[in-house]
Amino acid sequence: MRFIHFTILFLLTGISAFGQDGAAYELKGRLMDAEYKDPVRFATILVTNRSKGTSSTSKGTFYIPVYIGDSIRFSSIGYEPLEIIIDDNIIESLDEELMLFMIPAIYELDSVVVFQLADDFYLKRKRGEPIEIVGLPRPPENPKDWSKPQMSWGTDYGGGVTISGLLDVFDKQIQQEKRLKKMLSAKNLQEERRVKIDSKFNKKFVKMITGIDDRVIDEFMKFCSFSDNYIMGSSEYQLTLGLLDRYQSFLRR
Repeated sequence: MRFIHFTILFLLTGISAFGQDGAAYELKGRLMDAEYKDPVRFATILVTNRSKGTSSTSKGTFYIPVYIGDSIRFSSIGYEPLEIIIDDNIIESLDEELMLFMIPAIYELDSVVVFQLADDFYLKRKRGEPIEIVGLPRPPENPKDWSKPQMSWGTDYGGGVTISGLLDVFDKQIQQEKRLKKMLSAKNLQEERRVKIDSKFNKKFVKMITGIDDRVIDEFMKFCSFSDNYIMGSSEYQLTLGLLDRYQSFLRR
């Protein structure tokens, strides 16, 4: 009977020791810009081997439970991703705040080539060739130059000088310039918005999170059906969770 009690006590002691070795540790630290030493706010912090994560605060600080052997990935828009492995050296330094410096990312834009149409291109007209439009009234032989003031002497009400044309021309030019500025501004905003959306939700990001095959990645990204407003308004951590949820639905379909 005593031998049985001793055996049970030994097994319980072994189980307790194993639980302590595999216990979670509290990893606390701060993310900083490597160039300006500013805090990296709201960065995504993901335990890649367990699909768990969190994000840094407005001061760059973070807290996350980890285990020895975990792979922790830190990422934020505008910075190169940073990845560390939890080992004994990091565990021994948990009493101190872990300072991690993220390197700003540099993006290279594709070059733009400007070329002139060939003289024999079927849409290019020859120089000086007139365009005949049927049905429009012919212009006068001596048209008035409305870019200059037009002066006339005498009126129906007893004389005087009348100046016309100049204000009308200026007003039309101003209105055209305003409309052109609005069109260019709207186009620039739309292009900037598309660049931001593509930088947050793209094939490289989707493959990194899901590991999906290249043969079905286009179908999966269409299946996600994320709206532009959702992508723009979500942090990288929120977008990661949404992407993992859609991936599970994609596998079950």
